[in-house]
Amino acid sequence: MKKTIFKDLLIFDGSEFFKGTVVSENGLVTSVSRNCHDSSDCDDCEVISGNYILTPGMINLHTHIPMTLFKGVSEDLPLEKWLERIFPLEAKFISPEMVHICGMWGMAELLRSGVTSFADMYFHEDFIGNAAKEINIKAVLGEGVINFPAPSGRSPEQTIEHTVELAEKHRNDPLISVAAAPHSPYLTDELYLLKLKEISDKYSIPFHIHMAESQFEVTNYRNTHGKDEFERFEELGLLCDRFIGAHCVNLTDRELEIMARHKVTVAHCPSSNMKLGSGIARVAEMLKMGINVAVATDGSASNNNLNLLEEAELAAKLQKVSKKDPTVFKSVEALKSVTANPGKPLGKDRGVIKAGAPADLVLIKTDSYEISPVYDPASALLYSSGHSDIKAVFVNGKKVVENGRILTIDEDNLRKEFSKFVERVRKEI
Repeated sequence: MKKTIFKDLLIFDGSEFFKGTVVSENGLVTSVSRNCHDSSDCDDCEVISGNYILTPGMINLHTHIPMTLFKGVSEDLPLEKWLERIFPLEAKFISPEMVHICGMWGMAELLRSGVTSFADMYFHEDFIGNAAKEINIKAVLGEGVINFPAPSGRSPEQTIEHTVELAEKHRNDPLISVAAAPHSPYLTDELYLLKLKEISDKYSIPFHIHMAESQFEVTNYRNTHGKDEFERFEELGLLCDRFIGAHCVNLTDRELEIMARHKVTVAHCPSSNMKLGSGIARVAEMLKMGINVAVATDGSASNNNLNLLEEAELAAKLQKVSKKDPTVFKSVEALKSVTANPGKPLGKDRGVIKAGAPADLVLIKTDSYEISPVYDPASALLYSSGHSDIKAVFVNGKKVVENGRILTIDEDNLRKEFSKFVERVRKEI
């Protein structure tokens, strides 16, 4: 793979902005030069310069990527009623072909909006992995473990065994990694949680689970166990710095202290939480306590889009208005929440630009009507930029998006295949 030089650009490295030059080669960032004019041009290099901002590829830490198929079919309902409508549709339509095609449709949406990695929780995740390799996006596969036979046909025990198989298979894969993925405290028995934690520890992979999403869930759990979810999870030894708690909306002060102590990561999904009436997560308090907060989209059926930067904008504004304080969740913090922060529980230097890190990069134009003028680059990216400002997206140094076009697949064919599934669902509903 030839060398690419991003020369004299404004760079956000996952922590701060600076003017400089980044060089990538063989899938890695090989050098980052600050405040200097790098002269390392070469005959066989691609040199990119001009009115651009270079950022790390964004990381969507909580998705159900094939649920693009169910976008808009279960609207204006609380979580419990929403699930009652979604579960039968999943039982009817989920198949290896469905997760491959509908998952790839979602991956294309992610790539076009600057996301280069996503952590998924669904079924038939091995076929989601195949789609990710085809389109060239990084996927963290989480085969969902529930108390009853999954739509894949596997029992909970078989699903746990399959998680081990996936972890063994993808130990050194440049695009695919694996997470232990129990669905939730209310749909996954403690016996299964403990087995999955053993797997998480053995393979040093994330433990990815829905937590404290609705007040109904939290109240039922407390009545059943006599404790709140994070209190019980601490007793069980489930918490660590690879723990990803999706949602985490309805929490007590004690639970926040537990989360901070064990360095867990929160995958905050504001659009989904707002649409389902689940509440507003206590992100401002989490940040003050040093809890690692990542912003994620959740699935398309409860969002209803996968634009992660738009989600970060909403997350920042939601905290400001709920706290009546415009100083909370600043622009740079919001950008960290979709780059460096979600990279922490995944490891492998994701979500940052530094020498030795993967060359997962996004090149953003700064001269469009929408984003210009750029006085404060963090606020310009968060509040002004859009899809059309993304010039190119690179995954492991390979250009996969250019001017909104996916370079790795036949987009027309994907559109045709996806439409077939859409028509089947349309007839059903």
